[in-house]
Amino acid sequence: MWFAGSVALAFFVWVIATLDSDPIQERNFLSIPIRVEHDQGVIITEQRTTTANVRVRAPQSTLDQLDPDDVQVVADLSQLGAGEHIVNLDATVSRRAQPDTTPRRISITLEAAQEKLVPVEVTITDALPRGFEIQGGSPILEASQVLVSGPQSQVERVAAVQVILNLSQRRNPFTDDLRLIPVDVDSETVDDVAVEPSTMEVTVPVQARSDIRQVSVTPNILAGTLPEGYALSSIEYDPQVILISGTPDALENAPGTLFTESIDLTDRTSSFSLNAAIEIPNDRLFVLGNQTVNVSIGISPLLASRQFDRVPVEAIGLNTTYQATMSPREVTVLMTGPQNLLDTLESGELRAVIDLNGLSEGNYQLSPDVLMNMDQSMLTNISVLPAEIDVVITSINTASS
Repeated sequence: MWFAGSVALAFFVWVIATLDSDPIQERNFLSIPIRVEHDQGVIITEQRTTTANVRVRAPQSTLDQLDPDDVQVVADLSQLGAGEHIVNLDATVSRRAQPDTTPRRISITLEAAQEKLVPVEVTITDALPRGFEIQGGSPILEASQVLVSGPQSQVERVAAVQVILNLSQRRNPFTDDLRLIPVDVDSETVDDVAVEPSTMEVTVPVQARSDIRQVSVTPNILAGTLPEGYALSSIEYDPQVILISGTPDALENAPGTLFTESIDLTDRTSSFSLNAAIEIPNDRLFVLGNQTVNVSIGISPLLASRQFDRVPVEAIGLNTTYQATMSPREVTVLMTGPQNLLDTLESGELRAVIDLNGLSEGNYQLSPDVLMNMDQSMLTNISVLPAEIDVVITSINTASS
């Protein structure tokens, strides 16, 4: 009895000492992923809660060695069939500890898995340019059927998988690897299903039609009729390429470029647009579509520079009680602008003006403004030499005395 009592006392003392040196503590591990285990043949279709918080109770030395990877949370749905299930969460820790989860139970919906073969369909969003066709009438697919799999309710909606083609810029044969899109009978995309394979090689043998030929078109602009002093600044037209049809021999001998009717520029001094008819060199040929070309022609005046010497400087706005002395009294004006405007401008039409409004007695260096009887916005540059005028303003009374 004495021996047993001694052993129990020693054990109790050891427990007390251990707890004092390594106390039991708690630590929270947040957002631990929930691993769901279920039988084959079913698929998770709804799981609102995908992570859980785990509170672990253990000695401090154990908690110090734990990280989130040491904590696992499992929802066991083994032997449960399709339907909505509320299951307990089971937390485990890699070391000796007591875990508890928040929440403790979650709701998961299972649905029977299904797979089936569906046909592959080609959907062309934008057709080939006029004058081209697909040899044989349709693209060549790597396979006519593919396998779709997923939840039964979604798989049953799938009527086909689509390959989307945009052929608007295609004029030569091509092969491309395109994504397969599962769709229902209304061509609406069906989500949450897998397609195997997910892409497919599609070959489109594009060729030119034998009864149509593509040719360029060029505006026939009579540049020599443009008025003197003006130049062509831009030429834009649409379409630049047209399609013609006709007898086989006429198509074979047709020129590579057709011209529009002549466009006369007589009296044209500004930009304009017009529709010009396409001229056909052979009555056995005809244009497919619009018979005219929209032509936009930019016209701008030629630029020139001109120098005007000895332009007098005049003062304006000076108070009547003052007088001004300016040096120099004449300046040189350099202008750059439309040649036709500068050619008609006379020196006498120019004024170099200095505004003295609000100024009192003193010495000033002021820049003159150039005034003229024309729209200055059409000029690209106006320079005055010298750029500044020395102005001395004195009182008339002072000057008299």
